[in-house]
Amino acid sequence: MSMFSKSEAVCPHCLRKIKLGDMKFFCVPDEDNRHEVKPSFMDKIKGRLPVCRRKFCKNHGLTIREAACRYCGEILPPQILFHDKFLSFCAVGVAGAGKSSYMTTLLHELKYSGLPWVLQAMDVETTQLSQQNEQHVYEERHCLQGTTAGISPKPQLWTILDNSKQSDKVPTYSLTIYDGAGEDCEHIDYTPLDAKVSRYLSGAKMLLIMFDPLLLPSVRAEISHETLNASMATERQTSAPANMVNMVNSLANYIRRACNIAPGKRIDRRAAVVLTKIDALTEMLNGFASDATILKQSPHIQSRAFVESDSEMIDLEIRDWLTRQGETAFLSAIDANFRDVRVFGVSSFGRPPDAYKRLAKVRPHRVLDPLMWFLAHEGIIPTI
Repeated sequence: MSMFSKSEAVCPHCLRKIKLGDMKFFCVPDEDNRHEVKPSFMDKIKGRLPVCRRKFCKNHGLTIREAACRYCGEILPPQILFHDKFLSFCAVGVAGAGKSSYMTTLLHELKYSGLPWVLQAMDVETTQLSQQNEQHVYEERHCLQGTTAGISPKPQLWTILDNSKQSDKVPTYSLTIYDGAGEDCEHIDYTPLDAKVSRYLSGAKMLLIMFDPLLLPSVRAEISHETLNASMATERQTSAPANMVNMVNSLANYIRRACNIAPGKRIDRRAAVVLTKIDALTEMLNGFASDATILKQSPHIQSRAFVESDSEMIDLEIRDWLTRQGETAFLSAIDANFRDVRVFGVSSFGRPPDAYKRLAKVRPHRVLDPLMWFLAHEGIIPTI
């Protein structure tokens, strides 16, 4: 019986569907003796990874540990062929929206929230980035710097083991996360970097469109300068509505071109619009009511399911709040371009940083809600 998934794997770099024959395998006893290992006839029949057969190699007889996509040449973890489902999402947003902080707390909560899942990094780069960001936020209690613009983004590669299924084989899901710099997403063009960003946008199953409410003139007028300065990751003088509307229209046009979608047709892609930093909005007189659903704890984790009524109420509350802030153009751009849209509100830290951008104990609020929506759509968790 084949060990590989019945579903076709997806290369996280070029986004082509790949099988055993679409990968190159390498034995690396040391850098000077790296050599390709071709799958044998029985490897192909049984659907298994090859072993090194070179005589006198110190890895002789051992299963290979390095592979590459035959199409794009990028290094891949061989275990990517084993997963039962292939999930991917791409985070976009203007600079300073808090994407990196959000990703850090989302992954941390996914590991330690008590959900019946085990999260494992597939490669060294993902492991190092996760450990570095978690230490910076949870141990040193500092805000993360924004993602550097102009640098080709590396996708994060994760495996989710689903312990909720009682069987001999634990279902596994490949989770690929794309996180580009805000400046790159605001100014998508036809450079090689932009081509890679646009490919991630068009290939992701779900888009996370991160929206920083602190860029709105109406919010700036109501909250204190101390809270505003402490919560802003970058200095922004331009108005948010034009930036957000342009970014939404730009990425939508890119997806349409890449997927050959007619200009007037809505994109058949899940779009989670995520209002970040809601902890900073509690100062606003024209903010959310004290009994608003968005300020309550998320019911999805305790229920181990996606609670539709809760999510719908938050969507309505945020849309109403954005309308009161004069953000109808942004909402119209989202609804006009994407067929399946849901609005969420999150706080990565639970409260604003202090004047020196130091954090109190990190208590993320509702950061898993967009992911739970995605997992429910994929049939991994139920909707109630």
